[in-house]
Amino acid sequence: MQYIYSSICTDKMTGDKGVLISIKSVEICERLGLTGRVFSNRTHTFAITEGPEMLVQHYYNAVKADPLVETMVLHGQRTIAAREFDDYSVWLDINHPFDPHPQVHPMTAGSLARAMPDVPSVRLRVMVDAFFDAGRLVAQARR
Repeated sequence: MQYIYSSICTDKMTGDKGVLISIKSVEICERLGLTGRVFSNRTHTFAITEGPEMLVQHYYNAVKADPLVETMVLHGQRTIAAREFDDYSVWLDINHPFDPHPQVHPMTAGSLARAMPDVPSVRLRVMVDAFFDAGRLVAQARR
């Protein structure tokens, strides 16, 4: 199962919290065997989560229930024959330096290609293109 969703965080989200939450998210998803990508700036997040349906649904609901999440929109949920991602990682565009982590990376104009699978599905490619402008989250570019 693959969920594609976006969220808007409350004004209580900071760069430091974003990094800590990202590391925790990676730990949880690795433990659950989920794969996918998260692209985020301080307020807007775009995520793709893959794995067994029950686990993906529970993870999505847990994120939606987080008090730092103000709004969440599920753009698509679909059964997939094979996962598009080999692992789970988070890509941050927060204009805030952070210590390196194996699965939490700075989001730059050049890093989007590295974050994506070699051959993304049409649906994934369209969704990512809709959310990005010159390799950065559209929400960040408009602020």
